[in-house]
Amino acid sequence: MASLKNSWLSRVGIVVLAAVMVEILSIVQYGHVQKALLEETDLRSRVVMNSMAEEIQHTLERTEITMRENLWDIKRSMAHPDSVFGAVVRLIDDDRNLVGGCLAFRPYFYPSKGRLYEPYASLQPDGTIKVEQIAGPDHDYTLNEEYLWVLENRCTSWTDPYKYGPDSLSFTTYSIPIYDDQGTIEAVCGLDIDLSWLGDTLNSRQPFPSSFGLLLTPDGELVAGPSKSRTPEEDVKQVLDVLNGLIPASDLPGVSFTRTKLFKDPFWQVVEVYKTDEVYARARRQRRQQMLFIVLGLAILAFMINRYARNERKLREASEEKARIGGELAVAHRIQQQMLPKTFPPFVYGSLEPALEVGGDLFDFFTRDGKLFFCIGDVTGKGVPSAMLMSVAHSLFRILSQKTDSPARILESMNQELNRGNDSNMFITFFVGCLDLYSGELRFSNAGHDKPFLVNGEITLLPSKANLPLAVFPDTQFEEQTFMLAPGTLLLLYTDGLTEAKNVERKTFGRPRIQEVLEQFRSNPDQSLCNLVSTLSEAAHSFAGEAPQSDDLTMLALRFESDNNRSEQLTLVNKTSEVTRLGTFVKEFLAPLELDKKLASALRLALEEAVVNVINYAYPVGEQGEILINADTNGHEVRFTITDSGYPFDPTTVLKPDTTLDAQNRPIGGLGIFLSRKLMDSISYTRIGPKNVLFLTKNIL
Repeated sequence: MASLKNSWLSRVGIVVLAAVMVEILSIVQYGHVQKALLEETDLRSRVVMNSMAEEIQHTLERTEITMRENLWDIKRSMAHPDSVFGAVVRLIDDDRNLVGGCLAFRPYFYPSKGRLYEPYASLQPDGTIKVEQIAGPDHDYTLNEEYLWVLENRCTSWTDPYKYGPDSLSFTTYSIPIYDDQGTIEAVCGLDIDLSWLGDTLNSRQPFPSSFGLLLTPDGELVAGPSKSRTPEEDVKQVLDVLNGLIPASDLPGVSFTRTKLFKDPFWQVVEVYKTDEVYARARRQRRQQMLFIVLGLAILAFMINRYARNERKLREASEEKARIGGELAVAHRIQQQMLPKTFPPFVYGSLEPALEVGGDLFDFFTRDGKLFFCIGDVTGKGVPSAMLMSVAHSLFRILSQKTDSPARILESMNQELNRGNDSNMFITFFVGCLDLYSGELRFSNAGHDKPFLVNGEITLLPSKANLPLAVFPDTQFEEQTFMLAPGTLLLLYTDGLTEAKNVERKTFGRPRIQEVLEQFRSNPDQSLCNLVSTLSEAAHSFAGEAPQSDDLTMLALRFESDNNRSEQLTLVNKTSEVTRLGTFVKEFLAPLELDKKLASALRLALEEAVVNVINYAYPVGEQGEILINADTNGHEVRFTITDSGYPFDPTTVLKPDTTLDAQNRPIGGLGIFLSRKLMDSISYTRIGPKNVLFLTKNIL
């Protein structure tokens, strides 16, 4: 009997203990859930705010763009005072966000109009535009603070919002000075924008029923807010008082807010307001459900056991996750290294040594159509985020450089893509070059990267103009430059991991030490580029000593070699009998290269198939036309250029024939082009004036 009692008491004790433990765990869990929900809400609010801020900024920028695009029209119309009305009307007509516009001229600018002259155009409710001259004794704009401010500071200005008209609508005015050819301000143009739409914009995408958005001036004055039907005016006033420090936040319990601001003038603030009761509503429902389980003794015991098992599983999963992350980092390191070039021709060599498992540096190169495309870049920061952005940049470079030879266009397209969704505000310094392996012409564009070293008789820096890095602004324009490399010229590209390598005394490696190594290379130019890069790396590590590597260390060296350059030319007519001459021409051109017979035969066959296609189809039947064949080699690759004046035709767009079909069922044509594609490394086409130009390139190393 006593044992049964003790057993029952022990069970009750276990149940009570379980209930207490579950209650404690539920309280802790409730706190974590509240914190997580608050963080999630803050993140959602910031997403909403950033979206609203971008939309508002875009609308204001559209007004500025309208002004810049119509500035020439305004200046042209200023030759006659009455013509100004038309220019102001066209301004308003260009941007339907504008409800009014004026030009306030300096006193006595038009003697015939008296001291003051201010043509004004306003958008009427019926959609028409009314024009009038509003300056006079009762409206002396020369006393207006905004007018005086623009004259004094000689720059554009956005006014703080103001109420105007019988309906007390909210407006803001964008003012810009108008200069003559000598830089003297002749007039101030003002454009009025109706801000009544802001309230709907701010509150169209709210995460909670009672949350709302506010738009404030930098001084905290209300620009726009929710409608009265959505949020009482008293609630908005209390929030404004807290934001402006008139009352403490403790006087408004249960209300939280986050804020951001426009990144350009007028620097208005966007504020998102939400109630914590709505944020924690889901957590409170979970809390009530847990209380029901606590009341049920046996269910509480089962829950306790389940909770214990769950925690044990979480601990095991956390350990497995840690091991998995370590393994994934190792895999990421291997993948990043695999993205880099593995084989190097004699005229190119590069290396990348990440500071962590993975890094944010990159380099790449490849040849196409007799040109060497190369790049080097450095992403801000280190580790996984930088490596991910680096991978995107590397892929973009590979894709875009297959479509264009212009480094500036490559950078502009990369910049637009990298700006999409760049919430972390990371950026990349990037250098893109395109070297003609036959002529030595180097076309390049620099996106904020360190200037490369140039070694040819003397050691200098490549005269590279600095543009903004990638992913800073989406509309950045990049300047393209050209430089002719003499035979034997060395170009060394590097990231700041080389110049800024630090020793234990926090001193940097610097460019002078790079020049010392390059001086040794210049005195012995026959040494390999691999030896140069290795020597620089060893010098940097030796200088750093025991200090840990502070940044990724990346170098890319290339040398223009033209000793093996050779070109020959042949002119044919569009007759099949000319194929014999073509075969002899190719055989004699390839002979000095001492190629493998199989490779030489493949080159000859690829060219013949492409030329036969031109002979048969380029010109109308019965019409004789010329076909110009250029054969070039630089010792590393062979390039054939076929030029004709026939019908415009791009053979690279021809679909691959279905070789699984028999000859009777397969459509006629396409096999010759298919064979040329298969035998050559690259085939590209362009139309230059009335001529078709086809390039066939093959690496012979």
